Amino acid sequence: MINVSFEVIAIAGLVSGLLALVLSYAQNARLRTQLERQQDVLRTLQADMGAVCAGAVSVGEHLAQLEQRAHQLVKRQDQLELQDPSKQSYRHASKMMHKGAQVEEVMADCGLARGEAELIALAQRIKKAS
Repeated sequence: MINVSFEVIAIAGLVSGLLALVLSYAQNARLRTQLERQQDVLRTLQADMGAVCAGAVSVGEHLAQLEQRAHQLVKRQDQLELQDPSKQSYRHASKMMHKGAQVEEVMADCGLARGEAELIALAQRIKKAS
């Protein structure tokens, strides 16, 4: 009888071990499936991140070009202002006179002396006469 109980215990142990092995195999299969899904998600995220990085580089390059262009425009504007700011006043005064402004108004708006404003008015009258 004692031999039978050792055999029963041994069989019970083997059955328990086999059951544990089957459960471990099933758990392993679930974990492998989950791992594969996560690897797919990871690959997708890596591809998305690559696209975002490429886009950021492109935007950065475009921004650098825009900054360079803005710098060139500011430089050009400074050059134009330094060339002869009075030419801008004379052009503006001439336009004002053409539209019918009075000498005093042109003097105030353009910062010209009376003689300059009257000279521009005279040039406008000569231009209209010819």
